[in-house]
Amino acid sequence: MEKTYDNLTGLPSMSYFYELAEAEINHLLAKGDTPAIVFFDITGMKQYNHKHGFRLGDELLIALASILIEQFGNENCSRFIQDHFVVVTNSKDVEDKVERLFSAWKKRAKMGVLPLRVGVYVVDSANTDVVVACDNAKVACDLLRNTYTSDIRYYNKELEQDLEKKEYIISHLDQAIANKWINVYYQPIVRAINGRVCEEEALSRWIDPERGFFSPADFIDILEEAHLIYKLDLYVVDQVIEKIKTIKSLGLDPVTHSVNLSRTDFNDCDIVGEICARMDAAELDHSLLTIEITESIIASDFEYMKLQVNRFRELGFKVWMDDFGSGYSSLDVLHDLEFDLIKFDMSFLHKFGDGINGKIILSNLVRMATDLGIDTVCEGVETEEHEAFLQDIGCIKLQGYYYTKPLPLENVVDRYIHCEHNGVHIDFESTAEMPYFENLSKINLYDLSWALETEDREFDRFYNSIPMVVMELTDDSVRIARCNASYLEFSRRTFPRNVGKEFERFDTIPEQHRGSFLAYLIECANTGKRLFVDEAFPNGTTVHTFMRRIAINPVTGIRAVAIAVLSVTSDGNEMV
Repeated sequence: MEKTYDNLTGLPSMSYFYELAEAEINHLLAKGDTPAIVFFDITGMKQYNHKHGFRLGDELLIALASILIEQFGNENCSRFIQDHFVVVTNSKDVEDKVERLFSAWKKRAKMGVLPLRVGVYVVDSANTDVVVACDNAKVACDLLRNTYTSDIRYYNKELEQDLEKKEYIISHLDQAIANKWINVYYQPIVRAINGRVCEEEALSRWIDPERGFFSPADFIDILEEAHLIYKLDLYVVDQVIEKIKTIKSLGLDPVTHSVNLSRTDFNDCDIVGEICARMDAAELDHSLLTIEITESIIASDFEYMKLQVNRFRELGFKVWMDDFGSGYSSLDVLHDLEFDLIKFDMSFLHKFGDGINGKIILSNLVRMATDLGIDTVCEGVETEEHEAFLQDIGCIKLQGYYYTKPLPLENVVDRYIHCEHNGVHIDFESTAEMPYFENLSKINLYDLSWALETEDREFDRFYNSIPMVVMELTDDSVRIARCNASYLEFSRRTFPRNVGKEFERFDTIPEQHRGSFLAYLIECANTGKRLFVDEAFPNGTTVHTFMRRIAINPVTGIRAVAIAVLSVTSDGNEMV
């Protein structure tokens, strides 16, 4: 074979390397040594070229080639393509050489160090095909794709099994869809203010007749890498549409369903048009389907994804940012792109007992989203303590095993009919009541924008910590639906016995409150008037409050009133 070399680095070309590597492998085996093929890949090379230019990028490739020659020798190395390099060497000292290479790489890289991913395949037979050996080394290298430090990974039997499973999943996807081996499960999302299911998230489970159960972790990444995930995601949309139609045919009221989309969905088909066409063909309102997109998808190509998100929202689909906080989360995305809801990753609650920092961060993120007019949901709710904390900080929706694990369609239908699962009562929010509860949920109990109905944020910032509460009234009873921490502290200090979260009849409330504050509260609830109320207490203090009716439940007739404690005075002197 003609000896050919790479023009940039001077290393043997890929085809020539195959010939050299085969000879070196046979030589090492003849001496009783064990050869190895080592595959190198520079992490972030594309971004490096974009930032610094191709000239400096080429200098980086030349530098790596020089280091490889120092460690392994010129004829044992090759530049395959772009930033991919391969060497053949003795396996007994491969790790020492790679470590020396990492050290030299740090010293020579000029414009900041880019990590090196290294995959190793140990050759155990003279019959091993060199091309296959290089491919296997690359497979080991690719497993480090999501790491951002220089590292090394060996190809082994486990990787071989993973590769075989990958090939099986790719080759059997169409069959799994056609035969419905892929089942769609549904996990409820509960509105914090009423404990009712207001959304359901669609999740896929692959139950294979030959291989058994595949979790999403087994096949999602594989299908994304193979650019086949759009087939799965559109199949899930089709199953959700069938489920909604089934619920409707039973005379029941379907809630909104959310589906997760992948970055490659937007590359491999017109996912917006495909979903829209399917909903229209089923004659279903677009508001019944919500699109969940992770922030990493947005960041991969911001301008393009911004266009797609806006397309969905203009067509009447709500769009959520999924897994916020699971990795690097940039607030710039929230500044430049409108979402209907942020879904906080379950990692926040997994660290719930590790100290106060996580609670402070989550509390402020929820408050930030509320200030931006964005709804919130937190994943991973597993305990009553989780639920209580999220309700207190104003998280609008909750999701997790505390309510139920994801369920197949037949269990969901049964839950619709009987409103319970495993003995736990789980009711569903009706379409008629949904606007009412959305109004209650969106009251920000950390500013007064609901009182003024103005865009003047100066007032909000001035009064951003006053006690606020939302109360619900029937014809003869009242309860607290929501309140902020300031109100809890205020009521503890001010009232001998305060109304709780369960409805309490008017005639059980202390006499001194029934004649003043309660009367105004009832008037506000019944007439819709906005009222400023001054309530005098026997100790000489006067509480100044503002109240406004927020909404009326069209099904039950319950009225919701939001109340802000503006100040407390004593003998004309302001106390708070």
